[in-house]
Amino acid sequence: MQKIIKYILFISVSSVLMYFAFKDQNLAEIVSKLKNIEYSWLLLSMGFGAIAIISRGVRWIYLIKALGYNSSIKNSVNSVAVGYLTNILIPRAGEISRCTSLQQVEKIPFNKLFGTIILERVIDFAILISLILISFLYKYQEINSFFSEILGSSNESLLTNPILIFLIIFSLILYLLRNQIKKLKYYEKIKSLVSGVKEGFISLKNLDHKTPFIMHTILIWLMYLLMTYVCFFAIVETENLNIFDGVYILVIGGLGMVVPSQGGIGSYHLAVKIGLVGIGIAAQPALLFAFAVHTAQTLMTIIFGIISSLLLLSHNKSKNE
Repeated sequence: MQKIIKYILFISVSSVLMYFAFKDQNLAEIVSKLKNIEYSWLLLSMGFGAIAIISRGVRWIYLIKALGYNSSIKNSVNSVAVGYLTNILIPRAGEISRCTSLQQVEKIPFNKLFGTIILERVIDFAILISLILISFLYKYQEINSFFSEILGSSNESLLTNPILIFLIIFSLILYLLRNQIKKLKYYEKIKSLVSGVKEGFISLKNLDHKTPFIMHTILIWLMYLLMTYVCFFAIVETENLNIFDGVYILVIGGLGMVVPSQGGIGSYHLAVKIGLVGIGIAAQPALLFAFAVHTAQTLMTIIFGIISSLLLLSHNKSKNE
């Protein structure tokens, strides 16, 4: 029941955000303009997205080796692709399925794998923050306008912020109940998971292949940039935007994907629409662009994920036989 409720909530968030994204827009006109899109650019974008998944899988190998384990590149890449596919079906579950998939074929402890993924997320977050700061240098007004529209103007101070108050109260409750928490049957499992996460962070310190790791990190984000940038040429209204606009929309779209919606549906569309409108693109082509990019990458993720799932199942079957 909890899973069903959680799933319904994610779908509800996506639906509400999609409503706000397409509010006051003529859907018939947007659909009619789909035939004018240069789909060759979308196919190229899908290719860049696939390279990013492959590169992320290869990079994962270096963290796993630093922990003293081995995995084939094929199984690592396939597990990453399965994780992306799962995120479309069940938001925020991709990291779990990614670890589980590789654990089953390579027999590497789950908590250690999960620790490496937490480390990856920290690195990704740091890069996203860096790109936001870079975007501020040449898109200050647009970035500021975006956050103003998303967050709205607020005069409340930190001391009256309800989220901050909640976090403080929640932390105090955990501290006061720390002895009771230790007696829970899941405490040891959580403790083991935390231990694995620590080892995941230590793996960066013990990394023997630092240069390839850094190169793959750069390649992953370069592919993210290109898979957004090349889609500018697919639509007449956006074909004159430059690479710096690509970085800006990459950042805006990345912030949209952070929202716990179903596969970024609604949150990505609304964020990119607001971002493109902020740099002078009309709302209708802005929505068309967001829809084209999101659909292309979702389709690529589904195809790649299904093929990877079948390959992992085949690998397991062969090992069992």
